Amino acid sequence: MDIEKRVIIEIIAIILAIKFFSFLLASLAWLVLRNQPCDVISLWNWWDAPHYVYIAENGYTSVGEGRYFIVFMPLYPLLIRLVASVLGNYEVAALVISNLASLFAGVYLYRLAKLDYSHSTALKSVFYYSIFPTSYFLIAGYTESLFLLLAIGCFYYARKAKWLNAGVMGMLASATRITGLVLLPSLLYEYFSQHSKPGSRRVRDVFFIALVSVGFVSYLIVNHVVFGDAFAFLAVQHEHWFKHIAPPWEGLLGAIWGLFWRDTADKALIGGAELVFGLVGFFCIAYAFVIKLRPSYTVYMLLTWLAVASTSYWLSMPRYLLSLFPLFIVFALIADKREEWFYVLTTAFLLFFSFFLVLFTQGYWAF
Repeated sequence: MDIEKRVIIEIIAIILAIKFFSFLLASLAWLVLRNQPCDVISLWNWWDAPHYVYIAENGYTSVGEGRYFIVFMPLYPLLIRLVASVLGNYEVAALVISNLASLFAGVYLYRLAKLDYSHSTALKSVFYYSIFPTSYFLIAGYTESLFLLLAIGCFYYARKAKWLNAGVMGMLASATRITGLVLLPSLLYEYFSQHSKPGSRRVRDVFFIALVSVGFVSYLIVNHVVFGDAFAFLAVQHEHWFKHIAPPWEGLLGAIWGLFWRDTADKALIGGAELVFGLVGFFCIAYAFVIKLRPSYTVYMLLTWLAVASTSYWLSMPRYLLSLFPLFIVFALIADKREEWFYVLTTAFLLFFSFFLVLFTQGYWAF
């Protein structure tokens, strides 16, 4: 067996082991805390997860409760529908897609990190990706796994100068989450970094990169077909979900203010967690500039952070940080500097991962 295959097996083993113990912990927590039998599949079908299943089963609609789900983008529900046609169960299909995508995303992350760093650093990146405090969303029926697979794969092919592959994966990413659009300027930065001399640039490559926008355009078409308005999702986001575009400091101040007026649990999980994770993301981006992480990665992180932080209030920032995948490379580099940092990060991540996972699978709000 060659080295490449051994490494891939090692990566898959790490990720599967964490998933196994996550399912075990979630099931045991339910049995002990609820004192009743648990449905292993339903444990992961909370909050936004049922909305994706609804869209997969019924499609988008402009009437009834389902009209509010236009804010969820189409690729993941489409894949759920396709897989469910084989498996016969939409919830199972959602979990299968999420968990398979997270495995492939881990392999791509290793390969991407390995382009610049040692095997040890690249493997640590995958490890931190797997145990980040909100990485249980890589198991649940959410878009995190699929988006990370597409975004990381997009950057990997860009680094390999395979611009068509990068453009197609970016296009699929922007049909999965709106932050996929951030890949467009990030890829352009990467492209011009690789081709600093005008004579080495090709119009065809730039066209391939521009494919990233097609995924989002397809979403606008869905909006137009269903609502007669390509930007209907913005109105629904504002009127039903009470969110609109605002400067990042508005969300920051709202999170701080939430520490004073919310009830005790929400002070921790909405006020405090949003504030801590939002600031951790910001300072890690600043640190990426200091250590001279590859510039296109830093551009991607900064633009993604701005995209998720520039709302009227911060909600789900701990989950959104998963999209900033170069963070896992940053954490690996920090762990490489001093051995004790490896133990500190690993202990903190595993403890909060377990705590949040139990909350989420018990049906409590956990981002």
